[in-house]
Amino acid sequence: MFNIRISTLEDMPSIAKVHVESWRTTYKGIVDSQFIENLTYEWSEKRHLNVLSNKDMFIYVVEDKQGNIIGFTSGGPERTNDPLYDGELHAIYLLDEYQGLGLGRKLFTAVTRRLREDGFNSLIVLVLENNISAREFYKSLGGKEVREGMLELKGQKYKDIAYGWTEIASLI
Repeated sequence: MFNIRISTLEDMPSIAKVHVESWRTTYKGIVDSQFIENLTYEWSEKRHLNVLSNKDMFIYVVEDKQGNIIGFTSGGPERTNDPLYDGELHAIYLLDEYQGLGLGRKLFTAVTRRLREDGFNSLIVLVLENNISAREFYKSLGGKEVREGMLELKGQKYKDIAYGWTEIASLI
């Protein structure tokens, strides 16, 4: 019914669409509305092309039964040289109408499996503090709050919470 696979260059326009549309539904009321309104598919596509050009990072997509990309996830090395966590879940996005079907959990598993195959032992993900549904999702997967930080978007600052798993082998 749904298919998860590694992404290709040809997927970039669809990934960009999912990314921007997910931001518009997920972060409404959390992130400045002007920032959200000004997101473009071109901006997102460039961002994800950079991910694919980095040999240490990866993107998986999830397709519906017609082969349309309805979500994606990305991961790779932890980006701040954290001494405890070596892998990072960079993003999971699903179109609004496909949330709550267990696809986020399947995408999470795809990332953890790939990180483990690539030699990573632990995992961290950053979540905006006010994104309660995402925070609950990571808690349900056994993530523990390990630190707080700040994310700046176009001059606006937002608190984020890091969830961590010190041993990802048990997640697979």
